[in-house]
Amino acid sequence: MKQTSLHLLRTLLAICLIGIIVLSCKKDEPFYQVNAFEMELHYNVNKYRQSQGLSDLVFFHDLFIEARQQSAAYMNSGKPDEGMDARWEKIKEHWEPVNFGALSSKINSKDTTAARIVVEGWIQDSAARSIILDDHIQSGPGIAEGNDGWVYITHFFMKIHD
Repeated sequence: MKQTSLHLLRTLLAICLIGIIVLSCKKDEPFYQVNAFEMELHYNVNKYRQSQGLSDLVFFHDLFIEARQQSAAYMNSGKPDEGMDARWEKIKEHWEPVNFGALSSKINSKDTTAARIVVEGWIQDSAARSIILDDHIQSGPGIAEGNDGWVYITHFFMKIHD
């Protein structure tokens, strides 16, 4: 009985210590949760790549965060490439050497069906289709929702060169 009480006390102390450590951790970066629309964009791009005999792109969380931030810049300026050069430079500093592709769109729905429609539109555009079918290995889609009901979309693609 005494041993069980001692074990219980140690377990409670360990839980308290873990709680203190977790609460004291400083979080410098905001938390980004991938939403269903962004996942559907990624899924539909990969579905098209598969239909063309290509491998799936890996969802890269850091690229998704950059895409979210780029979509917010697009939303705030009305220009899909606003600040794109600075964003590329930031990514290059982190993962040099890399090659990028980017697609942008604007749609008035965040429904997952709308994500499929966006990718179908990209497939119909030869320049966008060539980015989707390039030998990129990672991607990160991100959106920003405007107060006007529009959804601003950026989908980044990345490959690393030797």
